Amino acid sequence: MQVQWKGVMPAVTTKFTEADTLDLKMFEVNINAQVQAGVSGIILGGTLGEASTLSDDEKRILIETTVGIVDGKIPVIINIAEQSTKGAIMAANNAL
Repeated sequence: MQVQWKGVMPAVTTKFTEADTLDLKMFEVNINAQVQAGVSGIILGGTLGEASTLSDDEKRILIETTVGIVDGKIPVIINIAEQSTKGAIMAANNAL
């Protein structure tokens, strides 16, 4: 899917449980609410901290979960804000 850079593309927050694990149940509620509201795309790992603090595994889970929820209706974009070029390249390859 080619991204059309127009419309509303919210950088969604990542929900965590009290045990500091991904709260995928609440995350899914949020993503579904965004899709039902008519957003043009979803951005994961916003630049205010999440992109650099989520583990590679958490990012992978969020991408896979979001892609499954939106089911091709809108693009899913992951923010890449790694601390090195090598890390950024690896994050981009992992997002494919």
